[in-house]
Amino acid sequence: MAPMEKGTDVLIIGAGLAGLTAAKVLKAAGVRIKILEASDGIGGRVRTDQADGFLLDRGFQVLLTAYPEAKRFLDYDRLDLKAFDPGALILGAKDVSEIGDPLRRPLSLFQTLASSAGTLADKLKMLRLKLKLSGTSVDEIFSVPEIPTLAYLRQEGFSEQMIDRFFKPFMTGIFLETELATSSRMFEFVFKMFSEGDAAIPAQGIGMIPKQLADGLTAEELILNEKVRSIERDCVTTMTGNTYRSSSVLIATNELDLPLPFQRPVKKWHQVTNLYFAAPKPPFNKPVIALNTMEHRLVNNVAVMSEISKAYSTVGGALISVSIVADITHFSNERLQAEVIREMAVWYPDAFNWQHLRTYRINYALPQDQHVSNEPYTIKLNDYCFICGDHLSNGSINAAMKSGRLAAEEILKTKPINDETKTAG
Repeated sequence: MAPMEKGTDVLIIGAGLAGLTAAKVLKAAGVRIKILEASDGIGGRVRTDQADGFLLDRGFQVLLTAYPEAKRFLDYDRLDLKAFDPGALILGAKDVSEIGDPLRRPLSLFQTLASSAGTLADKLKMLRLKLKLSGTSVDEIFSVPEIPTLAYLRQEGFSEQMIDRFFKPFMTGIFLETELATSSRMFEFVFKMFSEGDAAIPAQGIGMIPKQLADGLTAEELILNEKVRSIERDCVTTMTGNTYRSSSVLIATNELDLPLPFQRPVKKWHQVTNLYFAAPKPPFNKPVIALNTMEHRLVNNVAVMSEISKAYSTVGGALISVSIVADITHFSNERLQAEVIREMAVWYPDAFNWQHLRTYRINYALPQDQHVSNEPYTIKLNDYCFICGDHLSNGSINAAMKSGRLAAEEILKTKPINDETKTAG
């Protein structure tokens, strides 16, 4: 058996948002931790690459500033958040229109009323829904019976036009599934978060979120490129043959990468493909998301990242993010690029001048969220081992951070650390 890791009370497997949040809570309580991360960097699914003067997030992602856990742990001023305008551009077969949030941006009222995305009655129902959810707590949202989001929208009286031209492309970009089978609880939670705060990105990329969470971690506390193979009681063995021991182990991987003996079949999850292009000029000069509403579409949504934060492009020109939720596993990268350009040129003929930078095919982007909760369904696996991650409740930055916090609190409650093992201060 491997010797006990000197100075380690809790061994955390995975340096994504859940694991980093747990580490932050445990360190603040004086607990000595060590994180084993399988990849070459922190953040899990929330990472940013630098390439040729551009910042490329691994998948189009936003932080909803109303997230309770994000407000608890993140310093928004230090992140230098840059907000999207509320609403969206609607890319239709005959026109490009805009739908906004008149309560937050009064000047968008007339554009919203004129938009072909839905009827006047639809837009009034949007306002009614926003007001209803503003008076509903998050706990209340997750306590009501759940139905598929599509059924919920029809139950709320929205027209098929509004569902097809706004809700489907908008929520598909969030849920990463095209049928809107995601739980109505998740829809209400996300809609409330959009209504009560901004959709934003850190000026220097989404990867600044895990970087801030990891502030204060030492080289001894964070080991990269160390994938865990198995856990046996308090002993952890990695793929490189190294072994580690500690009083407690916290699994903070996604559900596909759980170590033995805790692996379990995962029937379904959601993937996404994200392409980046550089262009001499932006296709639109607004900090908004553009939604493709065309039937049989390939592209779901488009954002000009350099219009949100200038730091995303330090070499001039525009950085364009294109997200695809449809199954394109049979497409080569070359064919995919060509099809995206062809489709975008319907509205933006200059797309033929866009330069492809990188394609991210993200196999596991979100857990399936047909049934969701606001609390992890389990935290403690046995006397030694605990677990956290958004797959235990709902797929979101908020859920990842909350599960990390709750797991850390459970460890502190059920396995109190002796005073002599605590770090100074």
